[in-house]
Amino acid sequence: MVVAFTSRSSYGTLPVTLEVIIQRLKVPEKIAHFVAPLGATINMDGCGGLYPAIVAVFVSSIYGIDLSITQYILIIAISTIATIGTAGVPGTASVMTTVVLSSVGLPVEGLALVIGVDAIVDMARTTVNVTGDTVVSLLVAKSEKELDEETFYNAKDLDLIKDI
Repeated sequence: MVVAFTSRSSYGTLPVTLEVIIQRLKVPEKIAHFVAPLGATINMDGCGGLYPAIVAVFVSSIYGIDLSITQYILIIAISTIATIGTAGVPGTASVMTTVVLSSVGLPVEGLALVIGVDAIVDMARTTVNVTGDTVVSLLVAKSEKELDEETFYNAKDLDLIKDI
């Protein structure tokens, strides 16, 4: 999560993510090598989904533009599709935000109001995305009954999980 936070790149974090999933969480390699890269490719909920939608609502509020229910639905639809098409590299959320803003007729210039804090927000978004990939790989391994739970719960790094 620290590497994701500092690098702001889901793709750049992938080797470390795989190491954590396989070595520390004891997820089988075949599951880890399928889930983590797939998640790095299509799990951009923070970058492609939430951030553009939040900025769109913020920009409409700042500019005093009332959004119709159709525009809200369009924001949701485009943001959902954008979450699949967003690249796992720093700064792509701003590109996706311009797509959402222009698709509902909001001024793209409104992005300038939030671009100054985008790097900090991007760190958090990337951390959430990578953490999601890690948790999903664990859940897939458990659902496929390929997680060695005894080894998982006895791992030195995971002593805190025993209490949960």
